[in-house]
Amino acid sequence: MKKKFMVCLALFSLCFTLPCQAAETWENSARKVISLAGKIDEKSLFSERFAHQDKAALKKKIAILKKNISQNTRALAQTTDTLNTLSAKRARLAEQYQSEMADMKTVEGSFRNALRQTLSRLDSSTVAAMHPEMRQRVKFLFDQDNFLGLKEMQTYTSLLFEDIRATSRIEKKNTEVIGTNGQVQTVSLSRAGGFFLGYQTPEGAYFVLPQPGQPGLSVKAQGKQVSVWLKGGSDRLPMDITGGTAIRAAEQKQSLETWVEAGGVLLYPILIAGLIGTLFSFLKALHLFMQKRIGQKRKEQFLDLKSSDQVRMALSKISRCPGARVMEACLSLENRPIDSLDAIVEEKILTEQGKQERFLSIIGVLASIAPLLGLLGTVTGMISTFRAITIFGTGDPRMMSTGISEALVTTQAGLAIAIPLLLAHHFLKRRVVVLVEDMEACGMGTIARISKGQMS
Repeated sequence: MKKKFMVCLALFSLCFTLPCQAAETWENSARKVISLAGKIDEKSLFSERFAHQDKAALKKKIAILKKNISQNTRALAQTTDTLNTLSAKRARLAEQYQSEMADMKTVEGSFRNALRQTLSRLDSSTVAAMHPEMRQRVKFLFDQDNFLGLKEMQTYTSLLFEDIRATSRIEKKNTEVIGTNGQVQTVSLSRAGGFFLGYQTPEGAYFVLPQPGQPGLSVKAQGKQVSVWLKGGSDRLPMDITGGTAIRAAEQKQSLETWVEAGGVLLYPILIAGLIGTLFSFLKALHLFMQKRIGQKRKEQFLDLKSSDQVRMALSKISRCPGARVMEACLSLENRPIDSLDAIVEEKILTEQGKQERFLSIIGVLASIAPLLGLLGTVTGMISTFRAITIFGTGDPRMMSTGISEALVTTQAGLAIAIPLLLAHHFLKRRVVVLVEDMEACGMGTIARISKGQMS
């Protein structure tokens, strides 16, 4: 059918393309068409044969692929089971690893904390002051970022034992120190165990306080015991078992000049007020306690005398007695009416009381002013402190020490002056009250005797 169809198609084409050609030409063309149709038919058969072959090969390959897919599916299932088993095992190992690493981190943290404490101790160690490489080795271990293992722990342990052995020896070594003048100098430094570090110069003996990363600081030794030991003349040696704390405390002991300087400008009026108050208190106490009381028994003895002249003569022999002066004033005007005598006695008592109370008000005022000046110094000091915080921040406390010292020293001085002055004012006032009571008793007793006509 295909062949006939192709021949017809060829003939149909020729009918339209060659309508005017001869019969021979038409026959030749027909033969060519038949030959071409044969070739086409041959190629069609060849294509069908190869198509059947390709289809069989394709089916064979599909069967092989299905078999491979089945095998791969089974392998994937086995691999999945293996992966799940390994994942569970990995989770257990990870949990175990975390637990063990937590223990190791705890050990490492303890080790680093021990290194930190050792560095802090070596900062004030007499051994490290003469052998600075010991601190450098510990610092090297502490600064490592990697995990500190047994090797580092063994190195640290050997350093500790080396330090322990060094503290059992006495040694001498040329070492740089900072002198009391602030200059670095090389001296023959002596060390005794772990508690003494010092040297001897023609000016005397000196303790040396270790400092981290720089030469030790020299402090003048008090007494001769250190100098005698350094010269080999004694087996007794003073030691500072506090690691330099006691020596630093003795060095930092505040002198009067330093204390006054720390108090600032407002400390001077406080001290002046205290000086004036103390002077007035002393003088007033001396004056008041020199004033004598007549007393009840002695007063009755005077009033028992028969004549006023005898009483006045006896009273004149008593010096520094306000009561006697009141009695004399009353007896000198005994001929006046009783009412006028009362006024005279009261006036004389007020006069004597004014003399006795003179300058007491100044003492009271100074006692009140001193703590107020101290409070003013506190406010001024705190203002200076906040100003320092604004400028320098809170990183360095020494920047704030000036204001805090002014605040505390002025308050301390104000209270230290006010309390004694208040006590002195109270006791002096009480002494005046006692003298006034004695004067009132003497005046009233004298008026009573005069009113009864017992004196001539």
